[in-house]
Amino acid sequence: MIPFFVADRPMSLRIIKGLPLQDYPNVRFGIMAHANTSSNFQEALRKYPCENLEYCDAVNGPCQYQENICNCPFRKRILHQTIKMCDSGIFTKEGATLTYKQLFAAYKKMGVEYGIMIDVYKDFQATINSAKEALEVYKPYKDIFKLVAVAQGTCLDEYVNCYAQLRELGFQYIAIGGLLRRHEKAVRYARVNSEELMFDVLRKLRSCYPNDWLFALGCFNPSRLEKLQNLNVWADYKGWIFQYRKRNQILNGYINDFISNNLDELDIQELNQKILKLKKTINERQYLVEKHENLSQKLYQGRRILRESMRLLYEELQAELPEKVAKFNKLTTRGLLGEQEKNLVHQMLHNLGKQESQESKLILDNIQQNRELDKQIKALEKEINTKNQSLAEKIINITSEPVRISKDAILICKQIAKLAGCTENEHRLEQVRSKIAQEVLKPLSKYNS
Repeated sequence: MIPFFVADRPMSLRIIKGLPLQDYPNVRFGIMAHANTSSNFQEALRKYPCENLEYCDAVNGPCQYQENICNCPFRKRILHQTIKMCDSGIFTKEGATLTYKQLFAAYKKMGVEYGIMIDVYKDFQATINSAKEALEVYKPYKDIFKLVAVAQGTCLDEYVNCYAQLRELGFQYIAIGGLLRRHEKAVRYARVNSEELMFDVLRKLRSCYPNDWLFALGCFNPSRLEKLQNLNVWADYKGWIFQYRKRNQILNGYINDFISNNLDELDIQELNQKILKLKKTINERQYLVEKHENLSQKLYQGRRILRESMRLLYEELQAELPEKVAKFNKLTTRGLLGEQEKNLVHQMLHNLGKQESQESKLILDNIQQNRELDKQIKALEKEINTKNQSLAEKIINITSEPVRISKDAILICKQIAKLAGCTENEHRLEQVRSKIAQEVLKPLSKYNS
């Protein structure tokens, strides 16, 4: 079983590249990209893991093999343990917009080992027709990437029938699609529609074709690892990138614990002045954190209101001015709009004859308020980061004093200092990597040993 992590931006590649692969030499995993990504990302994926020689996340510094990167042992390990795959972008907001010629050219540009055909959600006959077209266009690319078909259906029999027809067409690599459903009021397919149906389909296909290559599109989750491993089915998922807690959320807990259980212990004569300064910094930071939380909650509510307003406006445009919908499509799931996007909303309201309405005023005011709140929040985050650095320095200063401090106090001080001393980005990278290692790589390594 090989798990795939969906990646569509450079940050995702950075996180994946820094995984502790040396600890799990018998594990392989994949990167699943899509064809609607930017040219910069496509180029980065082609060069991966050596897309940035100035700073490599595998070594936490500049590349030491710039004269001949093929000699780099980290590069060799990553390439040996990583598979690259790409789909048409059908799961993205834009959908599959490229022709097969354009799609396969993108797969070639991205340097992937597997490229997925364009399927039609829940429609196995239309998917079969698309598969036939894909085979014709694929002929010049046979030595460049492996073409992956997709079985679609609405029930077990349809999936089995579609799969059998794809095999008859000559496909060696067949993925199972249509197992995801949309988030409510969104265009993205993000959740397994029926786990029961998913495993019924996979078990049936595995029993009929015990040696076939199988891939469950979008269906991986650490909780399903054992079942997928037993069925020898590959799968991918996107949720991994969001599996982390923000640094300040964790830091707040440590500080509250420190104040409740350890601060009084340090209130000894030798540390009197330093403790007063530390308490002052903690109080100043707490004030900023509370202000940040209040503004963040306001922005959260404001963005929810705006997303709903954009959805309703989109529906109205579909009904009354369908020719304008394409321009407006990208705004429907966003709650924070720039000046150019605000002007577009204003134009659409004008086109609907609502430029002087109360609805128009509320929407435009909401856009402006969200932008102002976002600016204030970012400014506060900079202030909090400055306080974090000051806090880390003061705590390190105190714990280095030759006075008796309990082990518990020293431990939590070190945790606070470490967390306060890193950036939000560094914390995110470390936390996501740790979670992947513990929840995916480690258990998979046991299965493969």
